Amino acid sequence: MNNTKIKFLNVEGKIYQVTDISFFHMTIEATETDLTLSDVPECELWDLAEFERYKVKLVNNGGMGEIVDFEKFRKEKKL
Repeated sequence: MNNTKIKFLNVEGKIYQVTDISFFHMTIEATETDLTLSDVPECELWDLAEFERYKVKLVNNGGMGEIVDFEKFRKEKKL
């Protein structure tokens, strides 16, 4: 359940809808959408990098889930 203002994640230009978030367990689960940046209210859109201490599971349209390893993500994207 997500009753916060964190409704969407921006992951390199792809928009994921947050389906579950736990501040206690520091986890987020989000599902890929077909939305664009202009479709989503700015106040509800958060960059993935802001959750580097969270365990983030992204579910693609194909149904595959992926846990984001931020250190690996940063090295690959040279952040």
